[in-house]
Order: sequence, then C-alpha cells, then structure tokens
Amino acid sequence: MYRAHLDFRKKMDVDNLKKNFKIPEVLDKFFPSGGFCGADREGSLVFYQVFGRLDVHGMMRSAKVLDVVKFQICLLEMVEDTLKEHYEKTGKQAFGMTVVYDMYNFGMQHLSKPVAEAFIQFLKMFEANYPEILKKVIVVQAPSVFPVAFSIIKPFLSEDTRNKVFVCGGSWKEVLVKHISPDQLPVHYGGTMTDPDGDGMCKSKIRYGGVVPESYYSEVSVEILEQMSSAEVEPGASLGLEVDVRTPGAILRWMFKTEDCDIGFGVYKRRGTSTLYQDMEEVVPCSKHNSHLILSDGEVLCTETGKYVVRFDNSYSWIRSKTLRYSVEVLEPGDESLAGVEGDMSQFTGQGSDQD
Repeated sequence: MYRAHLDFRKKMDVDNLKKNFKIPEVLDKFFPSGGFCGADREGSLVFYQVFGRLDVHGMMRSAKVLDVVKFQICLLEMVEDTLKEHYEKTGKQAFGMTVVYDMYNFGMQHLSKPVAEAFIQFLKMFEANYPEILKKVIVVQAPSVFPVAFSIIKPFLSEDTRNKVFVCGGSWKEVLVKHISPDQLPVHYGGTMTDPDGDGMCKSKIRYGGVVPESYYSEVSVEILEQMSSAEVEPGASLGLEVDVRTPGAILRWMFKTEDCDIGFGVYKRRGTSTLYQDMEEVVPCSKHNSHLILSDGEVLCTETGKYVVRFDNSYSWIRSKTLRYSVEVLEPGDESLAGVEGDMSQFTGQGSDQD
C-alpha cells in the first residue's frame, strides 16, 4: 500500500503541486471546501465538510476537472500537514480528525451522474492514500436522499472507514455537544464559538462556498475546437493514440471534448509488443469523463521512456458512436515545443472501462 502511495505521489507530482499550484479563482471563492474549527473533547481537531452547499450547475460550467482534482489533493495534503503539526505540538497518541459532515442543502443535483462519478473518484483517492487522517465522521442534517447517496458510495469505502461514520437524527446539535465542547463548537452547530466579529458560522475558518456567478462560466471557443483533431469513435470500439516518450521527465498532456455523450479515457504504457490493453501498464486508470458537459484536460509525468498509449474508450457502448475532438501533446524537458499525436482506431484492443 505504501508503494502504491509513492507511485500516486510521483504520478500526480504532489510535492511540486503543493508548492506551485495556483488555485483558480472560481474554486477559491465558491467551492465549499470547509475547514478546521476547534477540537473535540479528546483534543482531536474538528474539520467541517459542507459539500451540500456546492453549486453543482455553476461549478460544472466554470471549473476544469483537472483543477478540481489538483485542488482536492492540495486540500488533503493541507489537512494531513495540519494534523501532523497538531500531533507534534500536543503529543497526542491518537492521530486523525473528527469530521462534521454537514449535508445541508444536499439534494438530487448532488447525485447527478457527473457529480457522483467525481465524488467516487475522490473517495478512491482518499481510501488509497489518506485513510489514516480520519478518526470519525458525524453526519448532520442528513436529507431524505441520504440513504440513496450512501448506498452509492458505500462500496468504495473500506470497512474501517464505514465503521467511523455516525449519522445523526433530528437532535444532531445535542449529539455534537456530546463529542465537542460548546466553546469549541460554532453557534451555528449548537455551541458558543463565534468569529471575532460575532459570526456564529465561523466563516473565517469554515469555507462555505457560494453560488458561482455566470461571469465565471466558460465555453469552449470555436477557435480551440477547430485546432483540435477530430474522430468518430464507433460503438464497442476505442481510439488509441501511441505516444513516443524519448526523455524521462516528459509531460504528456491531453484535452478533449465530445458531443452529447460521455467517453472513457485512460493512459497506458506498453510492455513488449502486445497491443492488448490488459497487457499494458495502466498509468491513468480508464474511467468515464463527462466531456460533453465540460472540456476535459489533464497531464501526467512520464518518469520512463517508451511507448505510451492514450485511449478514448467507447467499448462499453453498443449503440452510440461518440464524436470526439482531442489534442494530445508531449512536452520534453527543456523543450518549448509540443509534439502532436495522431491516433489509430483499430491498432489497440482489449477490455473496456470498468465504469458502466
């Protein structure tokens, strides 16, 4: 597991991300990222998660998928660093935080396919790389759709994590006081803590986000689409793009947009002469992207030279073909120019995405 975590940090270039990633303004201002506020009765820090306040429609039209992933990684790294500092300062034996998961305003919009898939990917990343930061989760203001939401994410939670989740009923403020002293609990959650200006929601510590103004909405310009290659990916087929990486440390970048429907995407590294995807090393796991809703983009650090294959996967669809616009490029270290890549619809074969 530790080896897999190191591979994750290398592939996502986490250490560099922590230092140099500039959070897009729309995420910084309007994403409900929550925050630390106070400590529980055992001295562990308390983190408030306010995901229900997410403006789903506005954020999907304003933020790039890759930026959201990077933002989440930076947030998890911040949480881990804060907990380590607290542990070293207090000398507490128990490492981890109490999470108050406030589901106020959570509704069916949060269960839409794009949001659910993105949240599942976040859970997978959390379970694989940061499970030790969690001490317990107290769910408050759970709506009527909560059982549906939990049934969706439950398969992706380890048994250990599931055992840390407690769901409160209507008397949730009384429950919180049992776990958190009133002077460590915001007035909004049933305690006595306020910001210096008297704000009972403690907005200086907890970021509740907000409605994204339409001025932040982004549309893919016609000019950008015209500069991208195009392809029709037939039902039950994949488009494979072979990329020759000649220098360790090269950056493989991609950007794509589909019409009307989603498409699977993944990156592989060839090992030998086989053209079967299952015989290749999976560099970026193949999963569905809602690229018909927003431009999908990303990048991966190629630590080894060799043949890489970028895959656009429509093997899971037996009826619809996918109209695709794409750009795949390689940036060699110290090279200011990008090499474009073309694809072959029939060169690579194998199993499709495991996401249905």
